[in-house]
Amino acid sequence: MKLWLLDADVIIDLLSLSLFDKLIKNHKVFAGSTVIGEVKSFKRSNARQSIDLRQQYVENNLIKELSASAEEIKKVLNKLPEIYRDTIHTGELELLAILAREDNLTFCCCDAAAIRTLPFLGLSDRGISVERLLKISGFTRSDLQDRHTDKYFKDNLAIGKRDKTYDFSRERS
Repeated sequence: MKLWLLDADVIIDLLSLSLFDKLIKNHKVFAGSTVIGEVKSFKRSNARQSIDLRQQYVENNLIKELSASAEEIKKVLNKLPEIYRDTIHTGELELLAILAREDNLTFCCCDAAAIRTLPFLGLSDRGISVERLLKISGFTRSDLQDRHTDKYFKDNLAIGKRDKTYDFSRERS
């Protein structure tokens, strides 16, 4: 059983694709407190559906809620260049702090800025695309958005690695 740490967009998209409930049956899924508060609705069959993730999933022990301290989040922010500090969302910051603390989790995200921060935190090998998550879980979909693909994830990870190299060389000069 894999242990997944999911971003809000991933949860919303998996709910929209009717895959979230299937995923949590086969894996242990974690989400940050901020992310749990962010997920309020999703769209399925062109109809918006409201959801209380905490009530429906956390309180029923279907997903586990984790949180990061202000100090843990500050440590993450201190490792990032300013451009990433300004573009990454609060929920993703908390998830990155949790990921840095919890060695057994794999982070699934489809946000370019968050993916690009992984090399700065030494966590490049701990992130995964939605496409890869689904494949590992035995699900295949032909209707995934570009941001869900393994190519998108790898391309953004490569940008983060390049930016880290550039940032490091600037600090030394």
